[in-house]
Amino acid sequence: MKIRLFSILAMAGVLLSSCAKGELLMDAESTWENGTANCYIVSGTGLYKFSTVKGNSSESVGAVSSAEVLWESFGTDVTPSVGDLVKNVSYSDGKITFQTADTFKEGNAVIAAKDASGNILWSWHIWFTDHPKGHVYFKKAGTMMDRNLGATSATPGDVGALGLLYQWGRKDPFLCSSSISSDVIAKSTGTWPSTVSSDASNGTIEYATANPTTFITCDSGNCDWYYTGDESTDNTRWTESDKAKSIYDPCPAGWRVPDGGENGVWSKPLGSSSDFYGDSLYDTLYDSTNGGINLTSKLGSASTIWYPASGCRDYTVGTLSTVGYRGHYWSASPNGYLAYSLDFVFYGFVYPSAYCCRALGNSVRCVKE
Repeated sequence: MKIRLFSILAMAGVLLSSCAKGELLMDAESTWENGTANCYIVSGTGLYKFSTVKGNSSESVGAVSSAEVLWESFGTDVTPSVGDLVKNVSYSDGKITFQTADTFKEGNAVIAAKDASGNILWSWHIWFTDHPKGHVYFKKAGTMMDRNLGATSATPGDVGALGLLYQWGRKDPFLCSSSISSDVIAKSTGTWPSTVSSDASNGTIEYATANPTTFITCDSGNCDWYYTGDESTDNTRWTESDKAKSIYDPCPAGWRVPDGGENGVWSKPLGSSSDFYGDSLYDTLYDSTNGGINLTSKLGSASTIWYPASGCRDYTVGTLSTVGYRGHYWSASPNGYLAYSLDFVFYGFVYPSAYCCRALGNSVRCVKE
């Protein structure tokens, strides 16, 4: 049985320990090249384990009593059966162990650690896909993933390229569409609670951590799911003051949510943060057949730098909208009480330094640390 590393790049000299039935058990402490994370990539069948510590840190999540799969999804209109992606989840001695299905399938799942009362202490996104490639962007802007976070493909027109959606500053994903041209949410196992409104009880880090499948609609004071009662907010949910990943960054080890704005990962290669429309008024970059834009020659030299129009989750009600018509990509950079993003629309305009309400559920494209 072949084993794949959780991290994007394999470490030389990784130690593997034998376990039952001749299988190999991957140890998080010896295989993650750049430490822990809130998202782990699995690219082949096998048994895996990881320590119950908060992502991007060595801090324990607390007194764990059990582990549970919250949901599994292929990211399509096909409803998976429980165990189609991940099974035999258990907790012991500070580690969660799980097994893939006997036949490897691509998709996404979330595993939660719970205390003795059944409360969720922390949760981790398990991303079943082939190893993403890196695209080097012009002017040393950075090396970006070739796909969205949670995507199982980087191919134009493939529903697998849509990936998952995130509220700004939250580590846990929400499902995107079951197709490239509709606002019908992809099928999954598990239960997705009704949305809640941001207030002093629901609009907190503690609530978001304990309720990873609950979408928190915006507080009207700051257009954020994070409640303060006025226009103030917290800017360090994804990036600490020294630009290091916070414990809530949703990207895999070795990657992070990119910088945005005037000198961000999308503006820097262009030499400008100005909006643009293809190479001329009659040469839009938008690909209406495949629902997205190819930004090769604009951002980098790779043959295809595909950004699908994955739409977003509306910040007032949490519903999925504008799939196939708009793309919204978070950066970790604040702009007042909003946050910078890359946006584009079906009629052709691209906004490399846009900004959005932080309660929106947008796509994430990770940059290499």
